[in-house]
Amino acid sequence: MSTVLSVILAGGAGKRLQPLTLRQAKPALNFVYRRRIIDFVLSNLWHSGFHQLLVLTQYQPYRLHKHLQQHWLARFKPHGDLVLHQAPAQLITGTAGAVARELSLIRDYQPQHVAILSADHIYKMDYRQMLQFHLQQQADVTVAAIAVPIDNASQFGVFVVDDKQRITGFIEKPKGAVPQMPGRPGFALVSMGNYLFRTTVLEQALHQAQPGIELDFGHHILPQLISEDRCSVYDFSQNQLPGTQSLPHYWRDVGTLNSYFASRLDILSHPDWLQGSGQSWPILGRRSCTERLSQAGSALLTKHSKSWLSAIRPLAPSQYQHALYC
Repeated sequence: MSTVLSVILAGGAGKRLQPLTLRQAKPALNFVYRRRIIDFVLSNLWHSGFHQLLVLTQYQPYRLHKHLQQHWLARFKPHGDLVLHQAPAQLITGTAGAVARELSLIRDYQPQHVAILSADHIYKMDYRQMLQFHLQQQADVTVAAIAVPIDNASQFGVFVVDDKQRITGFIEKPKGAVPQMPGRPGFALVSMGNYLFRTTVLEQALHQAQPGIELDFGHHILPQLISEDRCSVYDFSQNQLPGTQSLPHYWRDVGTLNSYFASRLDILSHPDWLQGSGQSWPILGRRSCTERLSQAGSALLTKHSKSWLSAIRPLAPSQYQHALYC
């Protein structure tokens, strides 16, 4: 989708996941079956056709950058672009402040809409459906949300919505009573940390950002826009994926050691949800030897199509196992 630029927030230190994050950023953590945490959002973007990506990093980014350059850059490059931008380690920005630093670059892409996505959540989602809802609502910003039991809602940002899915209120990690979903007692609608902005609205909202002052979407930007009646909420339960999903509408914020290991057990118990020949929405990870050889061969053939290299032909699938050990 050339009209959408996806900005991935991947710079958090993940202090609650220490010691796992002492030497690498949380999105770079190994999760299951050779997948890293960031592979989930990247796979969703790939399958959704959102191929213009800006990945914002900051804390301990070396392994994260290496993984993206080796296994994701070549996937997105033929169809769009994947650009990495690293902020200085000592800089304090907040989620919205990090995006504000890149406004000039965002303008260069000239997108109609900007998706702001977290890099450290475990889920599957077709972002095209969220975009369609966003356009139907004619919203300035749409936020993805999921229903959770009210006993667990206090650790998230909770929405108050009307019957048209317009956001009328937002409470960040409520200390008192938690607003319940209309028609679904015992559950609250909480933010998944995924935003879809009209670009002009995002620019206006981030105009207040100042260097060295923390600015967050949840704490600062969203309440301001809600007061102007310009926000909608997209219910994650409405998102439909092709094929059979053994963990339908699964979403976990793996910000703590308990949630990280609990989510790993969930996925390990449902390997068919992650991958397999029958999985229509697989979570991609490290590029296989076959994929890398195929892409390298295609690039060489394209570049040297009039030379002796044009005589080279890819190996048949049955021959790959004898060609090279990777």
